[in-house]
Amino acid sequence: MKLNVWVCGSVGFLWVIAMILLLSATGVFAEDIIATTSNGSTVILHENGRWEYYQNNAKVRDVRPSAIPEDAKFQITVNYESANKIKKDVRMMMEGDFATEEEIRDSLRKVPKGGMVYFQVPTNQIKPGFTRELTYYIYDKGKKPIFSQTARDSEAKPTAESSKVSNLMVVPLFAKPKSKVLKAKVVSESAKQSLEFDIPIK
Repeated sequence: MKLNVWVCGSVGFLWVIAMILLLSATGVFAEDIIATTSNGSTVILHENGRWEYYQNNAKVRDVRPSAIPEDAKFQITVNYESANKIKKDVRMMMEGDFATEEEIRDSLRKVPKGGMVYFQVPTNQIKPGFTRELTYYIYDKGKKPIFSQTARDSEAKPTAESSKVSNLMVVPLFAKPKSKVLKAKVVSESAKQSLEFDIPIK
């Protein structure tokens, strides 16, 4: 009797192991894939064809190319320019235009103490007839943003350096940052998506 129980128990155990191996082979227990998109965002790809931003796991969407919203393909970069760098550039430009020292000093007084933050995008991503409304946030210390504003990407302006890059939003910081790394977020309410950035203060 003990032998029969042992044999039945062993057979049952082997059956469970076999089923686990079979299910694993067919992908039922397949792990999610973490991938990086062409714009640098980290996403989780699920076995069932759904996807989600890695930092925003509650918002799951379809991963098939036909179903990925355009905002998911939208490449945004955030750049910071210190007040000292801006002052040097202003001085150099005005000296090149033979401005007087008094005129230069007047211009330097207008430079924001905390520098500037630039939200930028390749100009060719701004397409007529497909306008994105985006909300921009900047955080210093704490959970309350020091800046927030909503604007359409059709209002973007090409940068002075290159027409291939456009400024979506240019934000003057009127106080010196308290932290060494500012946080920024760009939110599309219509697509229920957000991108988050770290901005090192140099």
